[in-house]
Parts: sequence; C-alpha cells; structure tokens
Amino acid sequence: MKQYTLAHRKDFSGITLNPDAPQPAIQSPTEVLIKINALSLNARDLQIATGSYPAPHDIPENLVPVSDAAGEVIECGSKVNLWKEGDKVCTVVFQGHDQDEDVQYHTMIRGLGGAINGVAQEYFVVDQSQLVAMPAHMTYEEGSTLTIAAATAWSSLYGHHPKLKAGDTCLCLGSGGVSLFAAQIALNAGAKVIITSSSDKKIAEVKRLLRPLVRSASPDELLQTINYNSIPDWDQEVKKLTGGKGVDFTIEISGRATLGKSIRSTRSGGLVAISGYLSDYAELDPKIKEEGKLQHHGGCQFDAVNARGNFVGNKQQFMDMNRAFELGGVRPVVDKVFEFDQLKEAYDYLQSAKHIGKVVVKVGA
Repeated sequence: MKQYTLAHRKDFSGITLNPDAPQPAIQSPTEVLIKINALSLNARDLQIATGSYPAPHDIPENLVPVSDAAGEVIECGSKVNLWKEGDKVCTVVFQGHDQDEDVQYHTMIRGLGGAINGVAQEYFVVDQSQLVAMPAHMTYEEGSTLTIAAATAWSSLYGHHPKLKAGDTCLCLGSGGVSLFAAQIALNAGAKVIITSSSDKKIAEVKRLLRPLVRSASPDELLQTINYNSIPDWDQEVKKLTGGKGVDFTIEISGRATLGKSIRSTRSGGLVAISGYLSDYAELDPKIKEEGKLQHHGGCQFDAVNARGNFVGNKQQFMDMNRAFELGGVRPVVDKVFEFDQLKEAYDYLQSAKHIGKVVVKVGA
C-alpha cells in the first residue's frame, strides 16, 4: 500500500511516500481495518512536519503523519460489535479521549499523527472504540474534515461554561477550519455570527458559503463581517455591532497578536475559547505585545471575561456534533481537494493561508 512518513522534521521535504509499505493487519479481536478514502490537514500537521509543534511528548522518528480521516470499514475482528463491513467512519485524534472535559496526558500520548502513527496511508487498523460514525449526508472528503477542526469548534461552544444558546453572538477570527465550523455550528443553533477576515474578497466568499444556514428575514444582522486590515481596531467595531455589549463567545485561533482584542471584544461573563496560536511563530510589533499584556490583566479581571485554553472535544461530543450536523444539514467548507500523491503540495497550500475552510487529500474512491 501507499504510506507517507516523515523522514525528518525540518521542513516539508521530509514528507516521504513509500509506494510499497506493508498493509496493516488486525492483531486484536476488537480491532477493525479501515480503507482510508480521504484525509484533511490542520495547522498541527504543519507544525509536526517542521519540528515546531509544542508537544509535551516525544514524536517518533519516521512518523506516519496526519490525524483526520474518513473511510470504510472493510474487515472486523472476531469480537467487534460496534461496526460492520461497509460502515463509514471518522477517526478520533486522541485515542481514549472519550468522556473527559479536557484532553489528558494519557490520551495525548496516543494522538494520531503526533505521538503515534497517523492516517496518511491507504489502510489503517484501530480499535473499534476509537471511531465515530460519519454523518450520513456527507462525502468522505467532507467527513475527513471533522476530527480536529469541527470537534474543536464544537468543544469551544458546548464543551465548557458558558454553553452556546440561541440568540448568542459568536465572534470567529479568520476563515480557517475551526472558525468556519464554529460559525456554522452557531448559525445552525440560531445564534448570531461575526467573522473577521483579511480581505473583502474572502469576506464575500465566506458570506456566500454560510448564507444557506442563515434562517432569518434579516440575514445581514445574523451574519456580520469585519475586514481587520481596513479596520485594525476591530475590537471596537465588534462592540459597535453588539451595541456596546460585546460577544458571548470568541473563537481565538491566533494567539498573542489578537488575544488582547479578543478579550476586549467579549462581554462580561463571556468566553474566549483559545484553540490556536498561529501568530506566536511570527515576530510581533512591541505595541501589540504591550496591548495584549494590558488586556490580559484588565480585561479578564475587571470585565470578568473567561479566557480558556481549548482542545479538541471528546468522542461523545464528536458524536453529538455529527448528529447535529445531520439534523441541520451542515456541510463542511472544503476549499481544495488534492490527490494522495500530492500530499506535500497540500501542505504547501495550507501553509500559504490562501484557503477558506479545509484542505483535503483524496486517498481512495
């Protein structure tokens, strides 16, 4: 079978295709063999491939990368009772993260594509308990996007306190996977959404993609946008759009460059769900660093804003999310699909930040 490994973790040149890797076989009676049909990439995959992922564990040499995939069950161990051949399934990134509110170290060291081998291969063996059913209305390409990005967005809005409810307002930073999933989840729940982006072109495309989920006679009120290049003080604009109150939830994916403004954009008692740190790899303007420091102290303490680190949701939340997606007809936003032989090109494309939504790699039919 075809399988990718990371020959080194200095840059993307370490992504190496082995066209004749041995196909994995079931070793335990509760394991299943999956034919991987599609996988999707996350910022985590880029960081692991370049040696910049801040993992609290060792990363094995010659690791099979990537955690997010959808495929078909093609063989079951003798004691498998959760699945049958032909079932469509999605991977769970942290094996054993079933019920805990937060990812624990004992499950983090079982993280696909990081601590243990991942899914950038044509076949994959896993215990039956570490899969979830793919939403019935989705394609494999769509289903492959759910494992990290969607489950992180769901956890941001439903995994902690406060929890999203109809009528709330959710601020989503950027147009990447987690932010767009959060916007879709919020709109599907009857909440309002404000999305920031770097260009009017991206904003127009995001509005077009999300408009089908806006079930209101006043779509411009439920789905609002801010170009943070033309409005650098976007936190003040958020306050204007919310009548001075601030949003109920902020999906924070950038880190130090935006955290101060995210806190200031959020109402007293609201939640800043911190699931990314993309700006932390860039040199920041000293003014931004100082502003962030002031907002952490003043905003969190005096405005009683909850700022919480947020990881991917647990397996039960993943299952709840998939049922909600089925009932609401929510479909992931897939920006571009690459062929399996183009995995390195897919990494380059995700790194370029030209995408809106998810970058997917097709593995099989």
